[in-house]
Amino acid sequence: MLFPSLFFLLLGCLTSWLVIHLCLQAGIGQGGDAQPQHHHTHTGVIPRIGGLGIVLGFALTYLLCFIFLDHTDNKSLIHYGIFAGAAASFLLGFIDDFRPLGAKVKLLAQVIIAMIAHECGLSIDKVAIPFTGIVMPLGFFSMGFTVIWIVAIMNLINLIDGLDGLAGGIGLMMMGLLAFLAYQSGVAISLILALGMVGSILGFLFHNFPPAKVYMGDSGAYLIGFVIAALSLLNSEKGTILAALIAPALALALPIADVAYAMLRRGVKGLPIFRPDQGHIHHRLIRAGLSRRKTVLFLYAISLFALVGGLLAFAYQGRFLPIFFGFAFVIILFILKGKKVTLGVMRNVLTESFEARQDTRNALYLRDWLIVEAERADSGHHLWADFRFILKKMGFCRAELVIHGTERTFYLPDTPHETLSLLWSQEHQISSEILLRVYTAKDNFSERQFSIISDVAAEAWSKAAVRWKEVNGCELDFEAKAGDVSNYRQQKARNLYRPTY
Repeated sequence: MLFPSLFFLLLGCLTSWLVIHLCLQAGIGQGGDAQPQHHHTHTGVIPRIGGLGIVLGFALTYLLCFIFLDHTDNKSLIHYGIFAGAAASFLLGFIDDFRPLGAKVKLLAQVIIAMIAHECGLSIDKVAIPFTGIVMPLGFFSMGFTVIWIVAIMNLINLIDGLDGLAGGIGLMMMGLLAFLAYQSGVAISLILALGMVGSILGFLFHNFPPAKVYMGDSGAYLIGFVIAALSLLNSEKGTILAALIAPALALALPIADVAYAMLRRGVKGLPIFRPDQGHIHHRLIRAGLSRRKTVLFLYAISLFALVGGLLAFAYQGRFLPIFFGFAFVIILFILKGKKVTLGVMRNVLTESFEARQDTRNALYLRDWLIVEAERADSGHHLWADFRFILKKMGFCRAELVIHGTERTFYLPDTPHETLSLLWSQEHQISSEILLRVYTAKDNFSERQFSIISDVAAEAWSKAAVRWKEVNGCELDFEAKAGDVSNYRQQKARNLYRPTY
């Protein structure tokens, strides 16, 4: 058994590494991440074609299953559904990487993929209640639980893909766990596919570990997420319901906790819950002084600890889980040591956040307005005038925008815009060539709320610049001129455009 296992692992690794290497040598995908993204931790243009290597390594492993397994193992509808769902997930992400789709379109597509997977037999039909031995059939609710499971895991892997090597490393650990569960459960195709994915992700990590030369993109994240969800359900077909679902959930404790906290944090602040920000745990560790490499290794260690909890859930039917959770609680207390986390502090933070929600919502409306104006603006100079307008409405008294070394300034007269001791200030490096500094009087906002509003302002210019390039085919700067319109509707919008001075 050892030699076939190593064969599939090494085959996936070599295929993934070679495909990505050849793509990089050929310059494929170099334009996939060229737009300004001020929430990302990297600078420069890094291609998002890592998912291509992963999917080809997975596909080759799947095809070889027809050689190494008999017809009862690899020709059922449920096994075809795994590959079809994985391919569809990859294709959805690949399209989004190069021609961004809306969030609603992506969610609808993910739901359809999950529903088809359910109809192919990848379903949660019953749930085991931990520590009781009771198994409850889901009946009519099976479809809903299955869709939630698959869609949640797909998006979970995508949401943690914010640092070189992080999502790939966690995905690698998860595939290792699933391979072990499949081996113990005797599910041959699940074991082979998990080992193939272990190798494919490992080949990708040779190019992605800090400093990254390539990213997996949404294509790789959706693919890995779907395969994790699908193989978990496939393992459960052999009766290991508790291990197949709870063990992976425990192993994903770090990303689940990080994403759940991010959604809560954004909701309390009045921000869209899926809006990217720089409040994830890896962002905080980098700001605390850790290098990207040390941050990734630290998060690997935490994920490995959580993975041990998943193995305990499988091997001992949860008997040692109280000890595991006890250690986890001690770690949390150690992390919070020295921090003033009291009920009073939490109450003040929540009160301040709820009171500031309206300011946040207004800033988001102004951001969306500027993005629409980028479609109609006839020049970069006039769009800068519109940006000054929203800066004023957001509550800033002074701002400086630098593009390719050229600076434009904005300030409101009769405000303390020159007395720095009376101002909050923040600098946003929107891209390698775009820098924004904003200022406001301390009487207007708390420091926390100013940080939120200033981030929305930076996002407004960043997304307006992306929209300008999509419409006009050129980079946005102060001297940029809009391209010729191609139809009557665009000409009418251009004629009705009036810059705000």
